Amino acid sequence: METVVKKKKPPVGVIVAVSVPLALALLFVLLSPLRGFANFVTAYFSRPVKALMGTVFGVIPLSVMELEYIAVFLYILIWNIRTVVLAVRRESGLRLALRRTGVFLLVVAYLLVFFLWCFAIDYRSDSFTEKSGMEGGPVELEDLYAVTRLFVQNAALYATRIQRDENLHWAEPLNGYLKASRYIYENLNSEYPFLSAKSRIPKKMYLTSRISSLMGFTGVYFPFSGESNINIEAPGPFIPQTICHELAHQKGVYAEQEANFVGICAAIASGDPVYVYSGYLAGSVHLANALAAVDRELWQGLIPLMSDEMRTDWNDNHAYWQQFEGKVEKVSSKVYDGYLKAQGQELGIRSYGACVDLLVEYYAGLARGGGTA
Repeated sequence: METVVKKKKPPVGVIVAVSVPLALALLFVLLSPLRGFANFVTAYFSRPVKALMGTVFGVIPLSVMELEYIAVFLYILIWNIRTVVLAVRRESGLRLALRRTGVFLLVVAYLLVFFLWCFAIDYRSDSFTEKSGMEGGPVELEDLYAVTRLFVQNAALYATRIQRDENLHWAEPLNGYLKASRYIYENLNSEYPFLSAKSRIPKKMYLTSRISSLMGFTGVYFPFSGESNINIEAPGPFIPQTICHELAHQKGVYAEQEANFVGICAAIASGDPVYVYSGYLAGSVHLANALAAVDRELWQGLIPLMSDEMRTDWNDNHAYWQQFEGKVEKVSSKVYDGYLKAQGQELGIRSYGACVDLLVEYYAGLARGGGTA
């Protein structure tokens, strides 16, 4: 008599556990392109959740992002070792290994869904340009030149107000201006009230700063802890503006080109000489790259306006990043470029240069009037 072997059906719990992330991912794909829906989720779920995590994890002095990296690495290592050991010891080793791998992939799926609904959704909501009423469109060469001149002049002036060593290199203590970051947005908040979310002091990246430099990053906003992280090995004169850039992400500015612009404006408007200088210096780099691309002679005519202190910082920055030019930085740029485009930022990695349009639009009036710091 032939024995009929009944196939076991997956437990209801397993079916539900697998269905939930798939359903949430599908809903994201279908609903996230709807601007009203994205605005609602961002305002009432995504930002509050990240703000809560930022508040909770902000009590921890170390970067929770780096602690999570270590925890995930150890977890994966121990998980794989244990899976192999159990698979070898038991007769049903292959089935056990597949089951444990399935559980691991399920955890990854839930983390991905969390990322979609707590971070990726933000890119579908209203941008800073839309909220502020700015256009951010094409600019005239005359205005580009005038604003670049304004930034170089003011950067040269503020460069002389910075603590330096005997060779004119940056010597401002990081802890001092890092603590001051919680107040840096006060002046810009009055102009753009929608930026008034609380600023939480960014964390230093002790373990991953060198890796970030290899990848070409000066800071990271980490959605799984709601905190901003700063590459402390990057050139000092640019760190204050990087702090403002990462704080812009905390305040709901998600597009990179807009976060660059907002960060520069916040630094300049702060009145703190360290931040003001960093804002003008970083803005000068963006503007100079744009101006030199269309008229190198105009840019070269502005170089004599640099002070010795500013020129030292400019050269130090160039020398620092030149050592990392290579395959790792190129690969990471391509990966990040793809990520930005996937979030609807069609300019991709070039979006970092798009902040020039906003800078020219915002400062053109002052530049035409011959304004200074």
